[in-house]
Amino acid sequence: MDNRENNITSGQLMGLIVLIQIGAGVLSLPATLAIVCGHDGWISILLYGIIISVIISLIIKLMNRYHNKSIYDINKFLYGNYLGALLNLFIVLYLWYSTCLSLRAYTNVIHVNLLRSTPTFALSILTLIPTCYLAWYGLKYVGRFASTIYLSLSFCCILFFLVFKDLRFNFLLPIGQSGIEGIKASFTPSIYAFLGYEVISVIYPEITNKKKAMKYSIGSNIITTAFYILLILVITSFFGEEMLKKSVHPTITLSRAYKAPIIERMDILFIAIWLPAMAMTTRGYFCVAYYSINKLLSLKKKGIYLLVFTTVTILLSNVPKSISQLKTYDKIMSTAGIFFSFFLVICYLFSFIRKKGVNPHV
Repeated sequence: MDNRENNITSGQLMGLIVLIQIGAGVLSLPATLAIVCGHDGWISILLYGIIISVIISLIIKLMNRYHNKSIYDINKFLYGNYLGALLNLFIVLYLWYSTCLSLRAYTNVIHVNLLRSTPTFALSILTLIPTCYLAWYGLKYVGRFASTIYLSLSFCCILFFLVFKDLRFNFLLPIGQSGIEGIKASFTPSIYAFLGYEVISVIYPEITNKKKAMKYSIGSNIITTAFYILLILVITSFFGEEMLKKSVHPTITLSRAYKAPIIERMDILFIAIWLPAMAMTTRGYFCVAYYSINKLLSLKKKGIYLLVFTTVTILLSNVPKSISQLKTYDKIMSTAGIFFSFFLVICYLFSFIRKKGVNPHV
């Protein structure tokens, strides 16, 4: 890849992070949180959103301690060539695993709500055709396309406004009923909803205006947190805690419940507008994973390896055969994402002990 094709601005990084974080998770998060902490899901999102912002700031500080290096280079400075290479392998596998799961979640939503007779395997192929196109040309174009998330978020906010008169805010009372136990139980689904910020450690060298990276990265998490809180407040107030627990994709159900005077199927319009956002979760992880493989292995025949990477991704994404199996794999991804986050924090602390490669001006 040409380095210029991978250059992105801090503003594009913000859009990319928001898009990966929200993506398909927006469809099921309210129901998942209702099961573990009732109507207090918005409290969990607020608390964990603050924690994630702190972690993002530490990741940026870690990156700034090394001049124009990614986590792959930093691992070799901190842990040596052999252990560093092993850790890099785990990071690439995590990104690839996330790609496969996000692709499976995306095709599942389409299969259940739109194209019930179309095999998920065929949907996976159709989804990855434009994804491969973006990966071929580099991260710059992925970052530019990520700005479409703001259109999807705006449409969601319009939908929330349209159903506002039907909201019953007494469904949110009493506040804090789930207590500390509910907050603790919501740890895994909440963290899973925020995953995506960790790609900063991989693509940080490609950011052109690094002085603004901290502001825009934390800003992306603030946008995600604020939108999730609004989403959960609206959907919980509309359906109620008990009904919400029985729903699979309550956000789509909300769009289906609203009767527009002209548009007959509001849910179809909602899915059509939200499809680019859901697909970009897959494309974000896909392009970052392929970028990582290309960076570590210095691939020469880019077309051949991209085809192999795409084929294997399609095959692996179809391993989960049901929603229950997909949830099991999602828990593994959440655990891996949590470990990756703590690992980055440990790297930051360890960089004060082992100072090889550290920028002396920081």
